[in-house]
Amino acid sequence: MIDKYEVLQKLGEGATATVYRGRHMAIGNDVAIKVLHPHLSASKRYRERFNREARAVGRLSHQNIVSILDYSGQGADDCYIVTELVDGTTLLGLLQEHGTLPSEIAAVIGIELCSALGFAHTAQVIHRDIKPENVMVRRDGKVKLMDFGVARVLDEGSITLDGSLLGSPAYMSPQQAQDQPLDGRSDLFSLGTCLFHSVTGHVPFSGGNASVILKNIIDGNRPEVLELAPAVSPTFAAVVEKLLQPLPEDRYAVAEDARVALLATLTEVELTLDHPALQVANYLVNPEGCAAAIRAHIEPVLLRKGKERLAGGDHLGALQLFNRLLALDENNAEVLALIQGLHQPPAPEASPRRWLALLACSFGLVGALGVWWLRASSLPQPVKPVAPVVATAGSVTTPPTAPATSPPAVAVAGDVATAVPVPHTVALPLAPRRLTDPPVAAAIALVPTAAPTAAPVVTTASLVVVCSVPAEVWLDDKPVGHIFGGPPDTWVATRKAPLTVSVGHHTLVLKNRSTEDWSVAFDAKPGDQVIEQADLKRKPVTVLINPDIPAECTYTVGGVPYGTKGKVGSFDLLEPEPGTPVVFTCGDKTLKSAIPKRFGGETVVVPATVDPWVNP
Repeated sequence: MIDKYEVLQKLGEGATATVYRGRHMAIGNDVAIKVLHPHLSASKRYRERFNREARAVGRLSHQNIVSILDYSGQGADDCYIVTELVDGTTLLGLLQEHGTLPSEIAAVIGIELCSALGFAHTAQVIHRDIKPENVMVRRDGKVKLMDFGVARVLDEGSITLDGSLLGSPAYMSPQQAQDQPLDGRSDLFSLGTCLFHSVTGHVPFSGGNASVILKNIIDGNRPEVLELAPAVSPTFAAVVEKLLQPLPEDRYAVAEDARVALLATLTEVELTLDHPALQVANYLVNPEGCAAAIRAHIEPVLLRKGKERLAGGDHLGALQLFNRLLALDENNAEVLALIQGLHQPPAPEASPRRWLALLACSFGLVGALGVWWLRASSLPQPVKPVAPVVATAGSVTTPPTAPATSPPAVAVAGDVATAVPVPHTVALPLAPRRLTDPPVAAAIALVPTAAPTAAPVVTTASLVVVCSVPAEVWLDDKPVGHIFGGPPDTWVATRKAPLTVSVGHHTLVLKNRSTEDWSVAFDAKPGDQVIEQADLKRKPVTVLINPDIPAECTYTVGGVPYGTKGKVGSFDLLEPEPGTPVVFTCGDKTLKSAIPKRFGGETVVVPATVDPWVNP
């Protein structure tokens, strides 16, 4: 017996507590009882943390969060928490039993977890230990987030436990690994690791010990989703990549944004949450049948939408859909026929710009079908994936880890392709994993349909500009176009294709009103493909203190004291979060304000008005 609960069986044990199946003697319902280990119960610090957990989780009443029903109280001999008993399996158990999840099923689970996290974060509670073991999947398909045992209540401060590591290393965010202040975006990073694990079967960050794992997390050293699981929805993979950005500001701002993005991965293939194939309860009973039903639904959708994109001239968009189709069915005859047709040489009357666009598209298509092309050429051995290569200005260099037998990459020039022996490789640009990384190119094998008869004289080079924010592009003091930017994790090449530039010396400048101008000089040689990665530095936002605030008033910005208004009447902030609190204190009066959304280089007056003053 534990108080009024009969202990029926032991369910599991962790580093801080043991979990039992119990029964309320008066009511008769079965519950889960989490009992702190005796040697920890004797510690005032651990008892305080345990009771803090109970108070934090006790105010979280949500359909996707395991409910807390009772707790021992700080004065009891045994420290315990009583929660609802979830009849089901953990996400880890599901993966161990059935293997990786279809990305659509993983998206459904992620959507429910985002709902739980959004509710908890609104209540100022962060979980800090999200991992597959702490995600319960009930037999009816309901997803439940459990074990807020290391939750931190933002408005109550935190407790440091000497010598202990809060959370699970493989699922920690970089900020948690470095013991930095955390917010809800740390949980979103951990959610990304769970989704990554669910569709690839591997944790994104690995190592021989906790120190190596944490270093890899901090450095962002991991493979990408589609490297390990090419059949995954590219849109789903992009959501996971954004969740796993090392910098919090590059992830989704709130859990609701991530939920909407995951929902869009289903909408893209014309699925809704009430579709029978997406019912997690059905998947628990018949995972193979559900996976087959999902595949039977999405394959014709991918084919139809791919054709529509081809007809509309969106060849790269079509490639993305066809690539997934071929990962699901590498012998899809209709897709292969479409690609064969598109790979034909352009008509002689086509303009050089049109010729280049079709050539680039053909290379991309072959990239998706490298193995198929090699098979068609009757090579004796199947080709293994070639290690990624890093693109630099005018060249492609292979990292030390690449196999010595990897064929060299060939850059595509502005108007012509240089003849090379059969087979050869083509460098295709991929989005970098982090905004601070250089663009990456994947080297894939390519067998030309026919050897070129003659190599034209090359008198130009091509220029690709990569940047994460919108900017005007100036070449040699003349505007030549725009980089349209987009979401922070999207990198767009100028005009969506290389610029053709003359051979010689050039100056490139990127301009954005919210950033400092960025410029670089480069020399273009015949046939070069010059790739310039721009890093635009944002201008700060200037904050002016309202002149009606008395000079002797003190104020804080985001909880940080800034002194008196008379001494510090203005200051600059680099990329301030909208809504950053500014609190003024004059004697026994306070005035609460916040910094509104502003772009770099702009000025804002805080507060906009000094009324009303309120008592502390």
